[in-house]
Amino acid sequence: MTIVKFFTSTIPKAVNIAELAMQCLEKINEGEENLGHVNIIIAGKTGVGKSTLINAAFRENLAETGIGLPVTRSCNVIESNNIPIRIYDTVGLELTEKTKNETIQNIHDLIETKINQGDHDQFIHCMWYCVNSTSDRLEKPEQELINKIAVKIPVILVITKSYLKKHSKKFADVLKKYNLDTKDISIVLAQDYNEEDFNIEAYGVEELLEKTFEILPETVHDAWINAQSSLKLKHNQSMQIIKQTVLAAFGSAMIPIPVADALMLIPIQVAMFTRITNIYGVEMTRNKMTRILFIMLGTTGAATAGKFLASSLLKFIPGLNFVDGVINSVAATSITFAFGMTYIYIMESLLTGAMTENDLVSDEGLNKIKSILNENLKKIYDNDLVKKFFGGNAKVTNTTKEISEEEFDRLTSETFDESKKFSHQKYIIIDPPPKSENIFSRIKKFLPFGR
Repeated sequence: MTIVKFFTSTIPKAVNIAELAMQCLEKINEGEENLGHVNIIIAGKTGVGKSTLINAAFRENLAETGIGLPVTRSCNVIESNNIPIRIYDTVGLELTEKTKNETIQNIHDLIETKINQGDHDQFIHCMWYCVNSTSDRLEKPEQELINKIAVKIPVILVITKSYLKKHSKKFADVLKKYNLDTKDISIVLAQDYNEEDFNIEAYGVEELLEKTFEILPETVHDAWINAQSSLKLKHNQSMQIIKQTVLAAFGSAMIPIPVADALMLIPIQVAMFTRITNIYGVEMTRNKMTRILFIMLGTTGAATAGKFLASSLLKFIPGLNFVDGVINSVAATSITFAFGMTYIYIMESLLTGAMTENDLVSDEGLNKIKSILNENLKKIYDNDLVKKFFGGNAKVTNTTKEISEEEFDRLTSETFDESKKFSHQKYIIIDPPPKSENIFSRIKKFLPFGR
């Protein structure tokens, strides 16, 4: 039987939360500047609901608050200083056999002009062409415009004002028979529709945003995720950031330098926080960032994050380096994952209005965040996680009588003289021992670890 012991510690006192908050804000601002812009054309006849779609699809009501400047006789650009997107809106588009060629040429020239400027931040990336579901038709000039523009940039056909889903689906089936050169067709009702006893909830915008993400170049993915309104897309992208950070945390905890891993994890985790902030587009202030970091690293987070710090000291014990590093990395990855998931919760709550800046200082708000953080941190003792790293029949338990505290103190006294301060012990029991027992046997039955 091999037993791994857990105990508590604290985060290094050298960490300055206020300085970290300022560093975070600097990185967030730098990240926002580096996002660049997504540039999208939204075209369609008058009355198809482009403004409603724009307001539903992005973080702000851009059709109302954005700055609209004329680009051509038939096209305005809508943009905001707060969102990394430019929307080229075909104002008053009325396609006829007489006007279609001029309109197509105007859009074609716009795309070419941006390419010829050589500024990647100005390139037009795609077009949404909107058609009203109730019109039941897509006229030939519209079809021609779509196909000619699709030669230059990807096009998604958007069926708007889709009050009746079955009707809109039939319309979509008809449009597919036209063999248009579009990447996809989306059916959308951009806002709730209420008419006496007839109520329909908005739908389809999130799917449209996801389809657009798939056709955009990877270089503007972060800008698109920031600008658009879908929490699902933001959450999924943030999970990818957490996974990347967890891998970095695992590696840093394997470095055989005492205490270094605790200090190394902090900038890794702070970088994760800043990247997730850029994904959600939440406006951060010094006070907000300081409070969040204090919650994560200065209270519950600090007490928990310190548990792997004590373990790092045992890397000086001959023969324990490899195993200790692996076990320490389990803690590092678990803590980093918990911090990331809790930070996502904070971002989503701030973005949706479920939480305000005042909640970050109120007892109720603090207790809620601490509760969520603690729930995530408990996963460090999750049997599935333990089995993943140790294999076999490894499990977590609260007590063991396999070896005395005196023996534990004897094993660690030369390198760590504060072991008696720790309580709340937990253990991983690996029974039967793994095949690498020759490595684990050097642990002398106990290996200190954080709680």
